[in-house]
Amino acid sequence: MASSSNRPLNRGAACLPCRKLKARCDGNKPACGRCLANNRPDDCEYAVGGEVTRSRLLEENIALLEARIRELENPSEAPSVRLHDPRRQDAAAGSGPGGSTLGSPNLQLNPPPVPPPTGSFSAPTPLEVQSLVQTFMTHASQLGLFLNPSRLLRAISLPRGAPGATDDALLNAVFLWGSRLSSSNTLRSKEAFFCSNAVQAVSGTTLTAQSTMPAAGVISTVQTEVLLSNYFLATGRILEGKYHGLAAVALVTGCRLHQLNVVALARAGIDPTTIGEQIRAFWTVFSLEKVWSAALNTPPTICQRGRAGISITTPWPLDPEAYEQGVVIPRHGYNYHIHDYCQSSGPDESGEDFSRLAFRVKAAALYESALYLSSQYRHDMPNRGEYLAQFTALDTHIESYHRQIATYRNRSSDDMRELLVCRTLACASVIQLHSAFATHQPVSRQKSLTVAVASARALDIVDTSQIRHLDPIVAMLWFTICNVLLDELRRLRHSAVSLRQEDSVRTSASLDRIINAMTSLAYSGPLMASKLQEIQQARSALN
Repeated sequence: MASSSNRPLNRGAACLPCRKLKARCDGNKPACGRCLANNRPDDCEYAVGGEVTRSRLLEENIALLEARIRELENPSEAPSVRLHDPRRQDAAAGSGPGGSTLGSPNLQLNPPPVPPPTGSFSAPTPLEVQSLVQTFMTHASQLGLFLNPSRLLRAISLPRGAPGATDDALLNAVFLWGSRLSSSNTLRSKEAFFCSNAVQAVSGTTLTAQSTMPAAGVISTVQTEVLLSNYFLATGRILEGKYHGLAAVALVTGCRLHQLNVVALARAGIDPTTIGEQIRAFWTVFSLEKVWSAALNTPPTICQRGRAGISITTPWPLDPEAYEQGVVIPRHGYNYHIHDYCQSSGPDESGEDFSRLAFRVKAAALYESALYLSSQYRHDMPNRGEYLAQFTALDTHIESYHRQIATYRNRSSDDMRELLVCRTLACASVIQLHSAFATHQPVSRQKSLTVAVASARALDIVDTSQIRHLDPIVAMLWFTICNVLLDELRRLRHSAVSLRQEDSVRTSASLDRIINAMTSLAYSGPLMASKLQEIQQARSALN
């Protein structure tokens, strides 16, 4: 590569790290000489031209969120932000009796924000704290808890301000979810109070990102941001949920949790449980960011492709109990990374340790990969053969993953809820992957229909009438899946060929099964209720 060090760079053409330090930059790409010399090529980014960098993506997302905040603060002004799916126009153009309207996330949904608390609320009593925390812990696996549960409970029990006690931001985030899912009207009435407290506390936190061992306060703040992100997403406040998700991404990447050297940490005397919390912090944020960037059809902030991609070397996550027993590296070793998994080049995983978070991470990666690959298809693409080879490999990979997780039965309620989410993600991944072909290729249409029916059958593993909350991404996934079933019912009704009655019955029964599950969970948040309403309206139009 020719060096540019002998000629002056145009103003603003230096990489972002050199500009920040006001250091001389040679302008070499993909990484300048200074960043290479400092062994930090992943941090070398250029914010010039039309190149998309991680920093630019963050800047664009922040600008979008700030515009929405201004809109909420000034409701009399014209709306400045409207979320939409760019594919919807194309899908609508091809819809009809033989068309397909695949799960387009119609997020022109702006429910009124939770009003600020009115009146005066005092801190919860000890009995109220016990109830709030118990409710939170019952649903913690679906709320994004990655901290060690036993340690968190001990920290909550300590007096406020005592060494090791939970900080105000995280404590109020726990209370927020506890109040939302509580059966007590008194506690539910404090939801806005806890929300306001949590948001104010986390926004005032001073964070110092360290490249080796992040402070416990940083990990606590990441946990708070994850809980808030999931809360706002579940309640239909998408932009606020995205904002807190981006804050979590900035923290984990700034602290380099994506490149943890767990061997070095262990040799430095860091206990396995603390190491496990750092590992699980990164992977929880990774899965949250991947599924929602795909569902909202926005570029992923944790990018693994092109020049903006980052190298992830943090080992796969285990369940908290494994770290308590001193295990920090999975059975299949330290050198098996997410890149290997996405490329289907890893070891045989049939005997791997059961880990809810690891299964979620894999499902999230497959879901985002499926949407990305389907978006790259063009009828006149010159490398069609190469594309179809990647398509077939990913399709086979998702099918293999689905078969693996479908074998688990009779595990704990937390495990079964997580397996339901992962199986639903796998089904939605297949639908997204085949979306470019489903309207004109019978094989792809049938594959999409088969996994949609399989998604309804997956509900056999849980009793949704006994569940107060599922990860809010499920609302988006079921919306996608139900649209496949609705399209099939339309096709059957308008077909000129005599079709078997059982095909219509099976499709209709699967649709009803998912609608019933959504109905059971609709009270858990406006997002689920909104998606349910759209599906019910489309179903009614068929009658």
